[in-house]
Amino acid sequence: MNRRSDNTFGGARPLQFDRTIRDSVGQRDRIDIYKFTASSAGNFSMRLNGLRGNANVRLLNGQFGTIAASNQSRNRPEQIRANLETGTYYLQVQYVDRRGATPYRLQSSFTPNSVPPPPPPPPVGDNSIATAFDIGTITTTTIREEFVGIGDPVDFHKFTLNDITNLRLGVEVFGGGGRFELIRDDNNNGLVDDEVYASSFGSLPPLDIPPGTYYLRASSTSTTRYRLSPPPPTIYRLTFVPMFFGGNVSPDPGNTLATAFDLGVYSGTRLIREYVGEFDSSDIYRFTLNDLSNIQINAGRNNLVTQLYRDDNSNGLIDDNETYYSLTGSLNEDMPQGTYFIGIRRNSVGSTASYEMRLVGTPFGGDGLPDPGSTLPTARDLGVLSGTSSQKEYVGDFDRTDVYKFTLNNDANLQARVTSSSNVGVAAFLIRDTNNNGLIDSSETITSGTSGSNGLTRNLQAGTYFLRLTPNTSVGGFSMNYQLDLIVP
Repeated sequence: MNRRSDNTFGGARPLQFDRTIRDSVGQRDRIDIYKFTASSAGNFSMRLNGLRGNANVRLLNGQFGTIAASNQSRNRPEQIRANLETGTYYLQVQYVDRRGATPYRLQSSFTPNSVPPPPPPPPVGDNSIATAFDIGTITTTTIREEFVGIGDPVDFHKFTLNDITNLRLGVEVFGGGGRFELIRDDNNNGLVDDEVYASSFGSLPPLDIPPGTYYLRASSTSTTRYRLSPPPPTIYRLTFVPMFFGGNVSPDPGNTLATAFDLGVYSGTRLIREYVGEFDSSDIYRFTLNDLSNIQINAGRNNLVTQLYRDDNSNGLIDDNETYYSLTGSLNEDMPQGTYFIGIRRNSVGSTASYEMRLVGTPFGGDGLPDPGSTLPTARDLGVLSGTSSQKEYVGDFDRTDVYKFTLNNDANLQARVTSSSNVGVAAFLIRDTNNNGLIDSSETITSGTSGSNGLTRNLQAGTYFLRLTPNTSVGGFSMNYQLDLIVP
């Protein structure tokens, strides 16, 4: 039945989906308009058939813009399919022929798009890092009871250690099966990445670990009950037993030169208690010597490597030629003033150790002057010798050569005596640069001697001379402080 008011948008009739609407358009009622609302995105389809004349259809949006149209000739059926968003739409049926009228049958449907399933709810209980049961800070043997099995296959327990700790985690299994994993969320992303540091189907081996927050993941390999304490009755029992080491360095030493723990200007004795292992593979310490010194370093563990570095090119990196010592035992070396780094690292992958490092620094009492150069042009100039001139200096791996320059105003008998801190000793070479070319030519070494003997004695004419000192060996690995006495009666 025609309704003249439905030929305007304001008088549009509601479009009923999944039903057949029978009506007509013609010379006197050329347009029928239907209105519908899509409450969600979806697929719209319509079909107009049963025509005896020519009628076309258009689909319009809420702003009366055309979205789709069907303009078949004569009395052929019209059809539209469109994917629509949420909103209001209009369907217009229009008679095309000049005269007459035509009946029509209108069928339409709207199918909402499939809604994706909602995201899973956040974990509940204690089966993730985010929802782990917080045991708190462990200060003594700590006990907790829980259940894993069907319906609750995983539990996380969070605990904190405020000191380097030897942690014993014992599991007594009375029935079923379970797996226990020690985890530290190193990147704080709330996920278990490659951060499982120990895993066992029973007791975990005793493990030295640094201060921090850790997680114990208990997962069922069957329908299993587990306990983190002495019973009441359960299928298995797990017990935390901490033994504290007494760490005394804060913050934790870094593992690069830039992040090294700075011990400052060093002398005297210091005891350092720290950790290297699975959670922290190396520690680096920085210290400065304002005087020639003897340094003793003893880390006390055979599964640790002690290394001594000096950043000679000041690039902030440990280059190949800047590791002066690397050994598993103790280190006892004389060293010149300067800035140095001590590296402590584990001897092999999988080894873990709390360590106690004793540092002893004994100043030698140097004269505080710039280091003697290693060539004739850079030699330390002692000026005109008269009486006794004494120098306290160093030669060895950090500084292979010292050269001194002196002048005699008159012919004199020179005595050069060297006392060194090493049995290797110091070799002394008396030189005169006769051609003044700044080099030590083959004919310009007058005589030589070593520490531990009578040194060297020589009658010399007035003039300028050089004394060159080196370790009494061509092999590296020797360092020594020395005292040089030059005597002119």
